[in-house]
Amino acid sequence: MIVATLAAVVGTVGAAVTAAAAAAAVAAAVAKVAATVEDVKGAAAGTTVAAAMAVVAAAVRMAAAVAAMVVAAAVAGAEAAVVAATNPAILRVAAAMAAAVVAAAVVVVAAAVVAVQVTGGKVDGLLELAQRPSARGSVGEATHLLANFFALKQSSETFPKTAHHYDVAINQKQSSTGSGGLHGGRGRRGAGGGATVAAPAGPADVAGPSTSTAVAETPAAGAGEDLPPRLAFRIMVQLAEQESWQEGAWRFDGRKNLYFPGKASCPKDNTHKVSLKGDGGGRVKEFAVTIKHVAKVELGSLEDFVRGTQMLAPRDAMQVIDITIRHAFAVSRNCTLMGRSMFFLTGPEARRTPLTGGTVELVSGIKMSFKAVESGLTLNVDSTSGAFMAARPLLELLPVNDFGRNRNRFKAATKDFIGLKVEYALPPPQAGGGSSRLPPSPPPPLRRRKKAIVGFSELGADHTMFFNEQKHEDMSVAKYFKETGRPLKHPHLPCVNVGRHEQPTYVPIERCTLSADQRRMKLDARQSAEMISLAKEDPRAKQQACAGKVGLVAETLEDQGTDQLWGLSVGRDMLHVQGRVLPPPVLEYGRGEAYNVGASGSWNVSGLKFKEPGTIKSWAVAVLLMEQEVVDHNQEGSIHAYLDEQRRMMQDCGMQLPSTAPPVVYQMPSAGADEQQMLRGGNYGGRQQQQWQPQQQQQQQRQPKGIEDTMNKAVKAAERLYGAQPDILLVVLPEKLVDEYKEVKRVSDIELGIPSQVVAGNKAKVGPIGQFNSRAGGPQYWANVALKINTKVGGVNSTLLGNESHLPVLGGPSARPFMVMGADVSHPTVLGRTAEIRAPSVAAVVASTDRTLGRWATRVLLQPGRQEVIGGMAAATKELLLQFQAVNRNKKPERIVMYRDGVAEGQFEQVVEQEFVAIVQACSEVEPGYRPDITFIVVQKNHNTRLLPVGGPGSTGSDFKGNVLPGTVVDGGIVSPAGHDFYLNSHAGLQGTNKPAHYHVLIDEIGFGADGVQLVTYWMCYLFQRATKSVSYCPPAYYADRAAFRGRTLLAATSSESGSDAGSLRAGSTSQQQTPQFSSINKALRNSMYYL
Repeated sequence: MIVATLAAVVGTVGAAVTAAAAAAAVAAAVAKVAATVEDVKGAAAGTTVAAAMAVVAAAVRMAAAVAAMVVAAAVAGAEAAVVAATNPAILRVAAAMAAAVVAAAVVVVAAAVVAVQVTGGKVDGLLELAQRPSARGSVGEATHLLANFFALKQSSETFPKTAHHYDVAINQKQSSTGSGGLHGGRGRRGAGGGATVAAPAGPADVAGPSTSTAVAETPAAGAGEDLPPRLAFRIMVQLAEQESWQEGAWRFDGRKNLYFPGKASCPKDNTHKVSLKGDGGGRVKEFAVTIKHVAKVELGSLEDFVRGTQMLAPRDAMQVIDITIRHAFAVSRNCTLMGRSMFFLTGPEARRTPLTGGTVELVSGIKMSFKAVESGLTLNVDSTSGAFMAARPLLELLPVNDFGRNRNRFKAATKDFIGLKVEYALPPPQAGGGSSRLPPSPPPPLRRRKKAIVGFSELGADHTMFFNEQKHEDMSVAKYFKETGRPLKHPHLPCVNVGRHEQPTYVPIERCTLSADQRRMKLDARQSAEMISLAKEDPRAKQQACAGKVGLVAETLEDQGTDQLWGLSVGRDMLHVQGRVLPPPVLEYGRGEAYNVGASGSWNVSGLKFKEPGTIKSWAVAVLLMEQEVVDHNQEGSIHAYLDEQRRMMQDCGMQLPSTAPPVVYQMPSAGADEQQMLRGGNYGGRQQQQWQPQQQQQQQRQPKGIEDTMNKAVKAAERLYGAQPDILLVVLPEKLVDEYKEVKRVSDIELGIPSQVVAGNKAKVGPIGQFNSRAGGPQYWANVALKINTKVGGVNSTLLGNESHLPVLGGPSARPFMVMGADVSHPTVLGRTAEIRAPSVAAVVASTDRTLGRWATRVLLQPGRQEVIGGMAAATKELLLQFQAVNRNKKPERIVMYRDGVAEGQFEQVVEQEFVAIVQACSEVEPGYRPDITFIVVQKNHNTRLLPVGGPGSTGSDFKGNVLPGTVVDGGIVSPAGHDFYLNSHAGLQGTNKPAHYHVLIDEIGFGADGVQLVTYWMCYLFQRATKSVSYCPPAYYADRAAFRGRTLLAATSSESGSDAGSLRAGSTSQQQTPQFSSINKALRNSMYYL
């Protein structure tokens, strides 16, 4: 009764508290505010602006909690308040609570005021995403376009207002007897201290009742998170049939989320048993499926977002609609789900095209996602293709000949197969001990299994040991197969580990067949080029493909009853949107020459001088080819002929080179060769011909140690010839060899601290005749190499015309200094989820150091795997700001523009709250009170939007291939209803249909208008220093992408030497209090563009 009375009094506290009590409450609040203000100032003093923001956030949370308590109390009822009004003690309690409310409110205001003071007038603790400017963009020529968005229609009668969200956890019941009686416990070398030979286990392994087998529930691949979606759907379909769920009502995402419409009959929280037949009619697998109601989702919030009254997209409601549509495909069309893509492996929609070699097939599919945009609810539909493995014996796919003579090459090749599934057939274990006088019995029947590859044994099957529990002895894998009546043909080859790292289960490599229809994520250069060629669709074909796919979507939704139970149907016509073609910039080259690039987005540097040509005082060439292949001065393919043309091109572009030709160092033909025969600085001729060596020996010589030795000799040769360390190393490979390329970059970027330029012999026309085609070499190739070299030695190839007018918002007549930044994170891939989490992600942050936007400093960081937010942003930004000051006579940038690559829309708030605040913190650490205006823009490339001219090829706004022109921008119709975003196609189409970049302006303190940010972004796309084309997205983000990729390349190169699994995060590098710097990159290169 006392509690109820107290609650009621608090609910009417406005009438009960006397004036004196209120005054006392305010006085107490003021005293608390004074202390709080000092706390905030102390936290914000010097360098910790983020701490001040934390105080603001804490104050807001406190006020919210107190307010919630008061509201709850008010609901208690007025009747008890009447009783309590006569009790002075209760009135004093109510007055105290009122004082707390007043104090909390004042604390919030005071903390916010202090935050404004310490951050230069900007309330970063209460950040809000930028809204769309009131004036849309107007610059450019109008054009009418189609976008591959289709109206998603809602039935006013059947579209549910709410949906019920359930969490799903799938656990597989496994036998405690494991895989049978061949477990190791005293395994020898190669067995991993507890190895097993994979084999059927016996009666306990067969489905059916068993009284001797203990069964325990264990998570199935991470409690459903990593369970293959196809299997998860089979389990849920079986459960729906068992539980008689209404057909078409339930919707599942293949992982953990289950939905029912608000009016449907919903299941109760429970754990269900589901039994499924194994693949190929194998043993029955049992699963425990636990479903638990977790939320009620309001779907009406979608309407608020589309009207623009709600700033952030309602992610929970959007997920319901997205899964509702994708579920229909997964269940009815027998699709394989891969992220946002669905591939048709069987059925009438299946389209398969084998790539050369027959190991990989190109499979057609569909990409679709639900989008709530300015035009309303839509479905973004696109055609796609994916590479899948064909069923082939593993023996045919691996370079098994390298196992005995080139172990590093073999290990490198096997990395691509980790995580893929193999099928194998093995004999059951033999107990032995029978009578030798009995006639030999035929081998027992084989049992088939399918498992994922975890690794490979270090030794061959004849030396890979396990403990045979049936015979109570150590035994080699090869001996086991021989004794079971099926001897191995290749016992010297390694085994496949299909168990665990800590307890291997080995299968001979010759008994394994790669399972069909597995997604092949990593292709070699030849396969990638062939896939692009086969999968490309010109704009007209893309339009037809999208129309066909959306028709299939409409039929599927109808078949699944989506229109009846969820009130959704899809239109079949693409949305019409209005776009504009922005004017291209005018570029400035050497001697102030203006160059109008025109509307094609491509130009030629012939006859042009670089804006700021670089100077090379010392350089050298390392040739990783056999010397006799490239030394004949009169022969086509000679290194001398190439260098003559390359030097001439660099000088024509204005670069200053030594008068003496660079020394050329060749790969050693043999370990004992005389070094003087390898070096001929400044003289191309007079070489003694060496014995021709077989290709295998050449490959052996290009191993890591040989590459490093050759590059070191080239450095010494340059020092002897020019008296100085080389400014750049030119390294010639026979072709773009991945492993050799990694090693070259490891040596140059880590060991030497000298930028390197790799030249592929088959493209530069260097090497034996017949290894390059007639299009190899030529002025365009020499010019492209010159662009890269000039940038790497500190030159600037081109800039936008004029000192101020080219970027009026950033520059202006007052010539205020500005800095443009870019950031990206490269995540580990194709390793399997466990390895990906263990392997680090590589982040890169770049920043311009002068007004040309042609010189950029770089910081590459390591952070925990799959983490998108850059934890070291503050430390990296501080270093980049200090570098900017060093270059610009101690001036600091007054405006900063950040182009952040790769952030999903659901991460916008998190990135702003952490990375934007980290940039602010870095500024205050450079100098207390220093707070420039900052604009923070996210650029997205991983989306499925396509823009198509209405009139087709040659029409207004279209090129001759039917693609939209460079500079095409769309800021209406298919954009966010309230946010500030736009699509920009900044490049000319080369193959297929262009994909525009999607830019989101999240914070805009500079005050860009729509035209301003669109023009600045587009014009910068012409300043990608290694190209004479406008690129597909803004160079700051592009540079960060390349730098992060280089960091991953170096991480792989260094980790492979130590035997690490894709590299591990070095101790101390994950701390956000320190700079998680990728410290192996040589300090001499960190303020250059070595990664281009």
